[in-house]
Amino acid sequence: MRGFLTLSDITPFAASLTKPFDEERCTRCGKCLAECPVMGLPHEEAVAEIERLIKGERTRRALEDCQSCFSCNLYCPEGANPAGLVLQRWNEQYRRDGLKSRGEYFMTLHPHYPNFRSYVLDRMPEASKDVLRRWADASPLKGDTLTYPGCNVITFPELTQTNLLDGLEIRGRLEYCCGETLFRTGYVDELRGVAARLDKWFNALHPQHLVVLCTAGTNVIKNVLPRYGLTYKFKSVKSYIQYIWEKMERGEIHIKQDVKLKVSIQDSCYAKMFGDEYMNLPRKILERIGVQVVETDAVRENMRCCGIGGGFSVDSAYHPLKIQKSVSRNVKAFKRLGVDAICVYCAGCLQMLGAGQKLMLGRPMRVVHILELLREAAGEPPIPEKVKDDRFKAFVNGVLRHQFPKLLSKKTFRVGDIPEDPPAYGKAF
Repeated sequence: MRGFLTLSDITPFAASLTKPFDEERCTRCGKCLAECPVMGLPHEEAVAEIERLIKGERTRRALEDCQSCFSCNLYCPEGANPAGLVLQRWNEQYRRDGLKSRGEYFMTLHPHYPNFRSYVLDRMPEASKDVLRRWADASPLKGDTLTYPGCNVITFPELTQTNLLDGLEIRGRLEYCCGETLFRTGYVDELRGVAARLDKWFNALHPQHLVVLCTAGTNVIKNVLPRYGLTYKFKSVKSYIQYIWEKMERGEIHIKQDVKLKVSIQDSCYAKMFGDEYMNLPRKILERIGVQVVETDAVRENMRCCGIGGGFSVDSAYHPLKIQKSVSRNVKAFKRLGVDAICVYCAGCLQMLGAGQKLMLGRPMRVVHILELLREAAGEPPIPEKVKDDRFKAFVNGVLRHQFPKLLSKKTFRVGDIPEDPPAYGKAF
């Protein structure tokens, strides 16, 4: 990392790491790809790859295997932001060739239905659908703070049904996705459509403050979308991790029992952009409630994406076998630690690590969201494992049913225009 950051330093630091590639700064040293936690190329190969990327030539590994986790931006000693170069080349490749048809199932935004999230929403219990109906309410906010769930939390609304989040007004629908995966795949024009849609929605609700229930959405809304046309100004934007820790520090969360569990943490890809102090927060929260954390080698700024990043390249086009390979690598690393569970603070990581294990041999590892452990520490009833298991099965079944039949197809598509006024997805609401 580039030193210890305070929370007040987060915005300029994170924003700098998501800017485009700066070729003038790049010395072609290859350190970005040599230290990559996914590829880890030999030095000479890393140098050759970065030179190919700069020249716009076909690469041997970088464009095919990159998971756009942005770790390379931290490794670069010159601050050249090499991840931005990969995104630029992906965008050029996508504009030229389109995306293979199998990738359409992983597009959350209207009109790409069914997709891997809407398929799951259709199969939720009615009580969970009722939560989503409340979140879809378009009436004015009662207070001055909007709590934004994001697409991944929408697929696990049970995580939010806790006294820990009392007082927060959660609003959102699949159609108000922040476009995080569009950013990480380099789809620039589509990201502008997302910014315009959210701008209109924020202006309708008119919140002064924003709490985001995932780290990825926090960064994208705060530091990325303003570069693509988001003009709405919040007085503050923070993730729920910051919100929870501040409540704990003020003594507003009462811990009734220690959680006797040994876990390893799957960090969010975006946490590294917010610096050491931010990445310490989930660890401090877990320590406060009695959880023992055992660190893996792929952690903090060296973390690997939970698995979905295996699908981000244009060559992969969300190929389920590449995603599965990425998930399996991570789960095997966690198993070697001998911990009781994998702890996540991103609902997307919960999806990938839970669903991916349905296709792995051997006994699955328990995957828990940090909010589940906080609920236990506060003496609240747990989310039934069957609820989570059924959700993981739905993710897998949807891919098998809607994506696998397209694996050999040579057809391509483009994401297309994103309307500012999308109709709400119907079946689950």
